[in-house]
Amino acid sequence: MLGSLYSSISGMKAHQTKLDVVGNNIANVNTTGFKKTSINFEETMTQTVKGARGPVDGQGGVNPSTIGLGTKVSSINTNFESGAQQTTGRKTDLRIDGNGFFVVSEGANKMYSRAGNFNLDGNGNLVNSSGLKVQGWQATIKEDGSQGIAADAEVGPLAIKVGATLPGKATDTVNFGGNLNQNAGISNITLNVKDPVTGGKLDVAIKFNYDTTNDKWYWNAEGQGVTGKGAFQLDDKGNIKKSFPQETTPIQNANGILIQSPIAGKITFSELADMSNRKTAQVSDNLVTTSAEVYDTLGNTHTASVKYTKVAENIWEWKAGVANGSKINNGKGFLTFDARGQLNGNYLYADPNDTTTMPEGVATIYYEGGVKDATGAVTFGDAASNYVMDSNGVVRYRGPAGQGMEPGQIMNKQFDGKVMFDPADNGAAPPPAKGAAPVELTLNFSGVSQFAANSTVALESQNGYGMGELETYNITDTGDIMGFYSNGYQQIIGRIALAKFTNQEGLQNAGGSLFKQTSNSGEAVIQKPGQAGLGKVVAGALEMSNVDLGQEFTDMIIAQRGFQANSKTISTADTILNELINLKR
Repeated sequence: MLGSLYSSISGMKAHQTKLDVVGNNIANVNTTGFKKTSINFEETMTQTVKGARGPVDGQGGVNPSTIGLGTKVSSINTNFESGAQQTTGRKTDLRIDGNGFFVVSEGANKMYSRAGNFNLDGNGNLVNSSGLKVQGWQATIKEDGSQGIAADAEVGPLAIKVGATLPGKATDTVNFGGNLNQNAGISNITLNVKDPVTGGKLDVAIKFNYDTTNDKWYWNAEGQGVTGKGAFQLDDKGNIKKSFPQETTPIQNANGILIQSPIAGKITFSELADMSNRKTAQVSDNLVTTSAEVYDTLGNTHTASVKYTKVAENIWEWKAGVANGSKINNGKGFLTFDARGQLNGNYLYADPNDTTTMPEGVATIYYEGGVKDATGAVTFGDAASNYVMDSNGVVRYRGPAGQGMEPGQIMNKQFDGKVMFDPADNGAAPPPAKGAAPVELTLNFSGVSQFAANSTVALESQNGYGMGELETYNITDTGDIMGFYSNGYQQIIGRIALAKFTNQEGLQNAGGSLFKQTSNSGEAVIQKPGQAGLGKVVAGALEMSNVDLGQEFTDMIIAQRGFQANSKTISTADTILNELINLKR
């Protein structure tokens, strides 16, 4: 009889605890990031009234008989199912869409939470409602002057300081895009002429290239057994203002002179045997200049320019300059384009007086226009060489095809250096430019094409900027805190960290919508949002409580009925005890 009393008392205590759990859930129905709990019971120890007996000697077996001695709470479990989203519009209100916990700390003591109602304190620290600092990775200034998160950065408090200064970053990459007009310069022409002896017809192609150093145009005649070359300068109207007879040889083959070349006026080539058979080369401007503002290490701007000059078919020279007169190092090269108008090379001009610029594997070269050696003497190199260099420094193969070589193939080294100028070394650089480190630029021409259309080449982007102050910020779904500065640039300020656990139900509820790591939760794995199974971050929203009121009211009724039933057992046992006592009377 007394056993029933004790069993019922344990049942009342257990259901009272269940009611406590239900009450706590209902109380936190609107608590940000709250996770509801549920209770489970288990039977306490039992009393064996009769033991079990197996079948023996023709008798059947007997099952054991036991009496339970009540119930107790076996576990109180936390349900980490996501709650509903509430949109707030506040930049620092964050919700995790998926798995994970925010990491907050007070000193070295880390806590974990799903409640993302954060604020900025007086020092710009990102904190929760209890003042615990939100953890993540803070951005730092890199060696190149940009701001970013180092690969080996450690997790620590995050700060967002509106008005903070972003140091200027020197430009190191300039990207160009657009078109260079394929028809710029002097158009190549072809004449179909008669051989003066055989009477047969043959095509003679006349091709032009431009010497940027001497402002001189060269022409070469090409055809079966045909030779001939010359040079001239043009006036502003595209007419020949000066020719160079000493550099001219007639256009001829073994049977005689074929074509008369121009020495003045228009660029007209005429068949010697039939002067009505003539062609005039068309002339258009072969110069395009672009400019861009670039930055030095102190944040000063400098106007850098790139001048494009078409020097031959599908070849454009580029030359860099700076408006303040700073000396440019490594500031010249040439671009080549294929038959589809796509860039297929950026080359370094060859200079016979600088062996580092000469093509590798080329032993001898014929210098088409001659070059001066260290003593000032003019040399033409090896006339029998399979390699020829024009007046600009473009080296081509002119031998037979084979072994991966084609006539006309360019042999120059690829341009892989940096264009450099020193802002403090222009002869009269005033402060504050004086003292800035040299600017080293990588010029990227990958976006430049060559089609028969107007030239539109221009600067597309450069990665330098001057000093700026943080004006505003936002937080991306990957937890990146992006700052927007007064200089028009945006840079990462920091990154929110999320944690996950092998057994998140093993976390201990520490109150305040916070959880502590325990030996049964496993170690916290801290990663960037959106990685390693972690959810993404939703800014301007909060995760609400995951309490279901309908379920809680049902559990409340169940707890109430369980408590009532156990109390009824006690009253019944009491009545029976009274009857026993009355038997003595």
